[in-house]
Formats: sequence, structure tokens, C-alpha cells
Amino acid sequence: MSLAMRTAKKEIKILLLAELERLTRHVNATRTFQTQTDLQDAVDDICELFPSLKVEEVLTAFKHIRQGRFQLFGNFTTNVLLECLRQYDMQNTVPFREQFHMEQKQIETASLDVSRLIADLDRDGKLKTSRRVLDRKYIPYPNDKTDDEAQEQEQHKEET
Repeated sequence: MSLAMRTAKKEIKILLLAELERLTRHVNATRTFQTQTDLQDAVDDICELFPSLKVEEVLTAFKHIRQGRFQLFGNFTTNVLLECLRQYDMQNTVPFREQFHMEQKQIETASLDVSRLIADLDRDGKLKTSRRVLDRKYIPYPNDKTDDEAQEQEQHKEET
């Protein structure tokens, strides 16, 4: 609704006004919406209070009101209209948006199976094992002769 109002404000308001006028005639609410100003105020309220609804969703809510899916107790005022739109929003669009966001969240935060990754890398030969398992007391020096000897011994073990 908010994007449609920015791009074609007059056309959207005229469309909603025509559909609201049709709706008020259908539900016989000519006493509560007596003038064109009353209808325009109701359209302004809809645009202001439901910017996240699509225009098609507002028109579908109007259709549901005409079909009697929402209880209209006596008179059909702007407050009753807004309450029907709120109910429509809670029943239809909110669960859809929550489901969409949950699906996006699951896609974005997919878990990583570390054990499978290690196994795949090991199988492909891309995972190199460490040269030596060090204890906390031993700190190797970069050019230490004992370190070179240990490496040669490990290579000899691997060859045999």
C-alpha cells in the first residue's frame, strides 16, 4: 500500500473510494457513511493504518465483508471497517509473512555439519593432518634441529 501510494496516490485513493462506496451500498450503511467526506476519511484512515497491506488485500477484505465473513453488529462505521481489516490482516497476511520470514531465516542460518565437512575434506585429500601433536610444555622453534629430525622420522614411518 505504501509503495502504491507513493507511485499512484490519486488512482489508489479513487479505487479504494469506489470500492468502499460499493461496499457501503451493499451492506446498507448509508446512514453511517452519508457524505463523500465520510468515505474519503475512511479511505485516508485505511491508507494510514494499514501501509503494509497490499491494495489487493484491502479489496479482498472488502469482498469478505460483503460476503458476510465478518460480523457487523448493527451499524457499519469507520471503526468497524478498520476492525474488519485488522481481523483480515491477523487471519491472512500475518501468518503468511511470519511463515515467509521463518523460511528466509532457516535459509540464512543453515547449520554446518562439521563432521561431514571434515570427512569430505579428508576423503578428497584436502585435509592435512598436523605434523605432530604437541603437549603444552613443548614449544617448537622454527629452525630447531630436533624438529627437523622428528619430521624426518615421521616421513620414514609413513613410507614404511
